[in-house]
Amino acid sequence: MNLANVVRINASNHGQKPAILYREQSISYAELWNSIEAIAAFLEFEGVKPGDRIGLSMKDHPLHLIAHFSVARLGAVIVPMDHRWTEKEKLAASNAFRTKMVLTDGETLAGTVTATLDDSVLRTAHDALPAIDDRDTDLLISLSSGTTGAPKGALVTHSNLYERFVSQWAAIGYDSRDCFAILTPLFFGAGRSFAMSLLAVGGTVRLAPQPLKPPEMIKVLQSKDVTATFLPPTLLRRLFDFCKQGNPPLLAGLDYLIVSGEPLYAEEALWVLEKICPNLYSYYASSEGGGISVLPARDFADYASTVGIPTFRTDVQIVDEDGKELGSNIVGRLRYRGPGVATRMIDSDGKEKGVDIGGWFYPGDLAERLPTGHLALRGRDKDVIIRGGVNIYPAEIEATLLAHPDVVEAAVLGLDDTARGQIISAFLASTSRLSSEEMEVWCQTSLAPYKVPQRFSFMESLPKRASGKVDKKALELL
Repeated sequence: MNLANVVRINASNHGQKPAILYREQSISYAELWNSIEAIAAFLEFEGVKPGDRIGLSMKDHPLHLIAHFSVARLGAVIVPMDHRWTEKEKLAASNAFRTKMVLTDGETLAGTVTATLDDSVLRTAHDALPAIDDRDTDLLISLSSGTTGAPKGALVTHSNLYERFVSQWAAIGYDSRDCFAILTPLFFGAGRSFAMSLLAVGGTVRLAPQPLKPPEMIKVLQSKDVTATFLPPTLLRRLFDFCKQGNPPLLAGLDYLIVSGEPLYAEEALWVLEKICPNLYSYYASSEGGGISVLPARDFADYASTVGIPTFRTDVQIVDEDGKELGSNIVGRLRYRGPGVATRMIDSDGKEKGVDIGGWFYPGDLAERLPTGHLALRGRDKDVIIRGGVNIYPAEIEATLLAHPDVVEAAVLGLDDTARGQIISAFLASTSRLSSEEMEVWCQTSLAPYKVPQRFSFMESLPKRASGKVDKKALELL
């Protein structure tokens, strides 16, 4: 069915239940459905038809979230656009994805059709819209992580997205009884996915987007109504200094603290379980293919260095360069397929292409599978450092660096070197003044000599992409 119809059923079954909480505002499911219909009618009046692509370039407020379901209601296609992008970046995405219109908070973009979405749209009378069944038609262009100047993404159908939600409900466990705090942008894949997933299952979404200072984040997450949230590691680490020795865990009231975007290192994860929240879940996913694996709280003691077991109805393989599946404890390319995985991509020229034969999607990660079935990430395929003919995986070195008590962020790159192929360069942010000599000695205690970085660069903080991940391309330019 059309994904918006799931919300209509929720409104029919429990219309007075809070669907969205935002500041002092509470929007019930009945009000949510009326708003979805009103915005859809506005879009139809503006000439939007099934299959048209609609850019969403708004700040993180209820109308932005509601608009996702309104676009779905019409059978049109959502094109996420970060409102913080420059006008050039927004136009690049609009042109590459051939948007019919871009919805904004009042901004106009020269060279494309824009429309302002505000509360006045909700007060406009409209006729009832006909039902549309779009289960196997496109709903969303899920942008590849880091997309700005050269946009590309995956074409996700109504069915794909709903199956991703089912996978989250089955593997993590949150449901209609939960109130999920969204502290990340709706433009960002995880923020959007968890917010829409909660409204589809009949739960409550509390929108509390960044920028929030750590005390403000803690206040939101300690609210009596909030039972679940998602935080990328970069946001989670901001809370570390607010955990007091001997006290109960900082966010003990949460039933689900989901970390995603990039994995926590093992030592960090175990510390989070003890000091921040005992109900930690590691969720490994990609914007193009959805969820890959989940590591629940009960498994961290034994498998904190992994990203868990493949999630519900997801088939995962570790293969060599020829696509041959590898055995346990062998590093190779990770690929996966399932009902939530998109099978078509759009490149930066707006051209469509299919994924690998057999429906396999390659997120670009290197991994190995343990005999227990748990997946351990070993870095990005493109980030492998080749030194003296030996493959070196940055994730292992980064974990060693982050184990140092004063290091808060670490990234490792391979830089070209005519004599040795590549040299290992480490970028660090720390709480104290460290030296290259000190860090070299630290690494030598845990790493083989050829894995020890030859260069250390110290920074106040590492550059980040919109998703919160470290921007290694920016580091390459330093």
